[in-house]
Amino acid sequence: MIVTSPEHAVEMMDKAFNEGDLESVLNFYDDRAVVVTEPGKLARGKEELRRFFENIMASRPSVGQLKTFVIEADGIALFLSRWRIIGDRALGTSSPGCFTATTVFRKQPNGEWKALIDNPFGPLVLGPEGL
Repeated sequence: MIVTSPEHAVEMMDKAFNEGDLESVLNFYDDRAVVVTEPGKLARGKEELRRFFENIMASRPSVGQLKTFVIEADGIALFLSRWRIIGDRALGTSSPGCFTATTVFRKQPNGEWKALIDNPFGPLVLGPEGL
């Protein structure tokens, strides 16, 4: 399935993540994608992304978008979102975390949108306020 917009890509990525479908999650990323795995740390390329998502998905959390906004120009889109992650479904924990994300998507030659730069932590990468 070709995703026709950044919003559609995130919707389908969340669905794949919640279903534990690692290969589908990885398909939503450009081959040269960079993801902030925690403030100050990056994963680059499919193999590092695979290790990162394997680790995160092992605890079977659930993710979802609370609010989104997209700015698009010439095949590049900035996707902004407020999203949440809820703990381990298999163990029944429910410790939600809410974040503001910034993601850059690039339209592929076939019309599909893929994430190129993904910062799920938004401004938290800047460190504590007041410094």
